[in-house]
Amino acid sequence: MNAIQARLDSPRFQRTLLGLGALVLLAGIVMVIARFVGGNDTTSVQPAPTFHPKLPTPTYTLKNREGVAVKRYAQLDPEIKATIRTFIGSAVERRDLGRSWDVVAPSLRKGYTKKSWSHATALPIVPYPVAKLSGVDYSLRYATDKEIMVEAGLTAPKRFHMRPTTFSIGLVPSGRGVHKWLVDYWMPHWSPLIPQA
Repeated sequence: MNAIQARLDSPRFQRTLLGLGALVLLAGIVMVIARFVGGNDTTSVQPAPTFHPKLPTPTYTLKNREGVAVKRYAQLDPEIKATIRTFIGSAVERRDLGRSWDVVAPSLRKGYTKKSWSHATALPIVPYPVAKLSGVDYSLRYATDKEIMVEAGLTAPKRFHMRPTTFSIGLVPSGRGVHKWLVDYWMPHWSPLIPQA
């Protein structure tokens, strides 16, 4: 009995016993945390039986009608440039809005008829008064067979006291039989004040 008592009273044995107790306590805490914090989501991580993965269709550099890869705004086909000018000259400037109907993608004109678009006082397009449509600076950000992104630098007439603004204009193919491009994005690089004239 004396040998067992001496062993139990040994500081080394007591440290070992304390260490073992701390490990058991730590394991218990980890188990409790894992049980309650681990969540109760029993959703399967397996895909649904009807799921069939689809890879996105690849995009290719846009080629103009001469077959040249479009790298600069000047290389865009004249019809695309005309679409951009028509959009800015009508929808952005809020002049003869009916002209912009045919160059705006359905995503922008959703909820409008051609008649309501033509007479609308509020459109989902940020307006900006353009001093001279022929003086707009254009630069191409990128052009693929799925999207064209152009930057348009606009200057307002002096009477509006507005700083020049760069807008991003995005175009997508219409999907119709004719390969026509429509405007589906128009956003300034900063928020201009609405002109008061």
